[in-house]
Amino acid sequence: MLMKRPAIRAELVKRKSRVLVMAETEMETDLPERRDWKKPQRNDTRLTPAERENYDKVNGIGSMSDKQYWNQRARGMGGNVVSCAEENLLGYAGTKYYGENILVHEFSHNIMSALATVDTALYVEIEQAYEAAKSKGMYKNQYAINTVAEYWAEGTQWWFWSNDAFDDGQVHIQSPDDLKMYDPALYHILEQIYYGHHITADVYYQLNIHSTR
Repeated sequence: MLMKRPAIRAELVKRKSRVLVMAETEMETDLPERRDWKKPQRNDTRLTPAERENYDKVNGIGSMSDKQYWNQRARGMGGNVVSCAEENLLGYAGTKYYGENILVHEFSHNIMSALATVDTALYVEIEQAYEAAKSKGMYKNQYAINTVAEYWAEGTQWWFWSNDAFDDGQVHIQSPDDLKMYDPALYHILEQIYYGHHITADVYYQLNIHSTR
């Protein structure tokens, strides 16, 4: 993921970015770096429309403790310290997110953050592509349209053919070619960052397995 842009790699090294791998038996808040995380408030822009709508309902975010929220929410998170999970990396069938590579998704958030420093013009292009996609009504009800960060991360997964499919009955995205046809602006940006479409250690590459969420 860093092969094509050594300046991004250097920026992440400068920031002392790390990747943590949870054992299958561990939860997100078992990681010392996540121990004191607080759950998002209702107005947090990272929440999906459904999460905001159901915030105060039974089993909604408002009814959970901080620890309960993060442990049920995530088997991997972005940030300068990226987390991912053993069972997802190794492809344990039947586990949460089986079928898509969560490390690819979460690490791409770090790449985008570094890009804001090392190539601000291209970072602006990502923002512009996202706003254009929103204005055209693209990615309807898909996580990619929730924020510009998720637009980038979901697109990165499709670039590497390691994402759950997006299918709204008219549009189907699973492969890099699907993405190129549907969203050429995002594809053009991604090809300036990544070298090739295949991460050798990715157990989900080209398998087109519907993820277990």
